[in-house]
Amino acid sequence: MVGQEDPVATYFPWHVVEQSRRDPDLQRFQGVKMEYLVEARSCPRCETPPERLRWVYVREGPQPLQRTISGYCREGYLLICDACLRQVDFFCERKR
Repeated sequence: MVGQEDPVATYFPWHVVEQSRRDPDLQRFQGVKMEYLVEARSCPRCETPPERLRWVYVREGPQPLQRTISGYCREGYLLICDACLRQVDFFCERKR
């Protein structure tokens, strides 16, 4: 997936998303996503429901960009709408 960064919803730079998506060790975490499904948002543009979005386990390098209430998040589940090339939602798994 190659897309331009969306200023409305960009949790991680696209090159980090792509690098994580291609890492089979990171993507083995996919079974855990079910616990987040009830909280996940649909795509605000096309309304694709979260269960039909692409779930990518993303891991940022040593300088994470995603700010949460209790700190910076290094990794977690990123929901992507392939139709809109949009980062829709993010669930933090590990904070710095």
